[in-house]
Amino acid sequence: MSESGQGATKLKTIYLAGPEVFLPQAVELGRRKKQICREHGFDARFPLDVLPHTAGLDPSEIALRIFDICVEMMEGCDLVIANLTPFRSVSLDVGTAVEIGYLYAGGKPVFGYTNVVEDYADRVRAAGLSDGTLVVEDYGFCDNLMTEGAVRRSRGEVVRTRVSSDELFTALGGFETCVKQARQIVFPGMPEHEGPTAGSVVSPMG
Repeated sequence: MSESGQGATKLKTIYLAGPEVFLPQAVELGRRKKQICREHGFDARFPLDVLPHTAGLDPSEIALRIFDICVEMMEGCDLVIANLTPFRSVSLDVGTAVEIGYLYAGGKPVFGYTNVVEDYADRVRAAGLSDGTLVVEDYGFCDNLMTEGAVRRSRGEVVRTRVSSDELFTALGGFETCVKQARQIVFPGMPEHEGPTAGSVVSPMG
């Protein structure tokens, strides 16, 4: 029974990690992602929801203010959905990887999706980055085992979706599937037409 006595489930907040923040349409993508989360019973925070005051600051000070904002935002969230689509390399955005580790270490569930379906090892070889002298992780994962491992240990599976190259970072079909997966795991047994409510509180799990 909930502390409110009604058995309601507390609305949970998702941290939206990913390289979208670097895109020219970043704010609109964040808005669309948050709307999808709301449609499936979650609140959500996007890194660009809060911008630092930059007047009179040098670049390093601006960077640290952004870092502090993101850390505070992650601390206020209950789980993360990370965009694992390779960014500027054969691997995911490095900042997203840091955020995955931070949240997983804090005991918060990690879910992820990618708009590239090939395994990490296949991408490394296709890019000519495997000359036989260094070991290439080949576990059938979408990326480094420390990233997909966090998703699997959260009882999730990385959602892989093939999209056209011009939609690599804007297509949100895989993201919505990932949100649905998170809902099933975070709120097991709750029908799709029902949702948790803001302001209600659940008892801590033993």
